Amino acid sequence: MHELSIAEELLDIIFKNAGKAGISKVSVVNLKIGEYAGIYPDSLEFAFEVLSQEKMTQGARVNIERIAPRFICQKCQSIVSRDKEKCEHCGSEEITMQGGDELEIVSFEGD
Repeated sequence: MHELSIAEELLDIIFKNAGKAGISKVSVVNLKIGEYAGIYPDSLEFAFEVLSQEKMTQGARVNIERIAPRFICQKCQSIVSRDKEKCEHCGSEEITMQGGDELEIVSFEGD
């Protein structure tokens, strides 16, 4: 379960930045996670909760926004439906994924 190590890293980043911002108790953490990031949101939330015990993030609500990838035709730069193997505009099979694999701390709130 690599979500545990991801939660550890998220907490390290939050602790460092909360201190700089004068926050001693974090109440909300807002994340963006790509659908293709290979992260199970429920597992990440559980790991975050367990690792937050007796820390400034204990009891913090974790909001996760899932980010869908965009598929772009490399020949004509059109957006292609994710269920298509060829570009609907030019017929090219040169399609690449853009986004959908990110993990981002958007913000956190506290006192």
